Amino acid sequence: MGWRAPVEAEPLQAMTANLGRADRSEHSDPEPLTEARMGESVPPLARFRVHFMAQEPIRLPEYSGSAWRGLLGHGLRRTACVTRQPTCTGCLLIHHCVYSTLFETPDAQGTPGGAPHPFILAIDPRAPRALEPDAVFSLDLQLLGTAIQQMPYLIHAFGLAGQRGFGRSGGRFTLTAVERELTLGSEDWQTVYDATLGRYEPLETAAPVVPPVPARAQLHLLTPWRLKREGRRIGARELTALDIAHALYRRLRTLAAAHGGDPDTFDHRRLPTDPDALQLEVDWLRWHDWTRYSSRQDALMQLGGLIGEVSLTGPALAALWPALWFGQWTHVGQGTAFGLGEYRIAVADDKLVTAA
Repeated sequence: MGWRAPVEAEPLQAMTANLGRADRSEHSDPEPLTEARMGESVPPLARFRVHFMAQEPIRLPEYSGSAWRGLLGHGLRRTACVTRQPTCTGCLLIHHCVYSTLFETPDAQGTPGGAPHPFILAIDPRAPRALEPDAVFSLDLQLLGTAIQQMPYLIHAFGLAGQRGFGRSGGRFTLTAVERELTLGSEDWQTVYDATLGRYEPLETAAPVVPPVPARAQLHLLTPWRLKREGRRIGARELTALDIAHALYRRLRTLAAAHGGDPDTFDHRRLPTDPDALQLEVDWLRWHDWTRYSSRQDALMQLGGLIGEVSLTGPALAALWPALWFGQWTHVGQGTAFGLGEYRIAVADDKLVTAA
């Protein structure tokens, strides 16, 4: 994206004492975050950018994340499954197979799908949906925890996905290269795989860098947010700042528990209860309906959610800021594995916040 942080940022190595401090008065102002440190509170996260070339005309659906997830899952199952069982339930290798750990992520009891997936597809809703032969395009992918080491399997799976193509009419493509972001949010990318060489070069996961907290954080809701409060879907008129904070903490807590980190850091009881501590200002916000076909359930599924631009302000923003910044790449709400719940943060001068 090419945007830069508004001021110099500090390394993110250990959780700041401000983030989630439970004993802070609801009406006191948190001291400013000059160092936003999270350390082992969140799992390691790496961003990859996978580059492709169309071999045939490709027509992508409105939100291609579901199609990408289906193609990638099919390719990874062909790559990794050695038992050829029809489902992962009861499989001896459920905690060790690359396919099951990524796509049927089991909980501690071995229940397939019982834990959040360690990958997030980042779909650019502005990207062209009609591609002609030889057109180049890309897909961003975030991996969490030990899944980062499984990228070579995913590269092979993407290759098989390209042979299968999008839809019955073809839509085949080839993988040409894979880049990895050097520091989270920096938009500084390095090639780790070139298809002409056929060699993968892994990188160490660098400590993230969080920009200092702004006075106002503007959130660009890029793909539909599917949030709930007390079991009910939250619409544009019902959304509050605390809904966002609770959804973010819930997301990071489950990821930390499943893929590395300290889930207690994101206990919802640490969030403020005073509505004046964190305020929501709406620029524009609306419900966007989206329908996808589930081949597993052989049915159409309604997966609409909120898109728009909103701002967060108030004394509690400083405490929430490290989690809010990190959440740009974990997404929030339901459907995160195929790209829903994505957002980007801008500050007062309308520059998107990235690492320095």
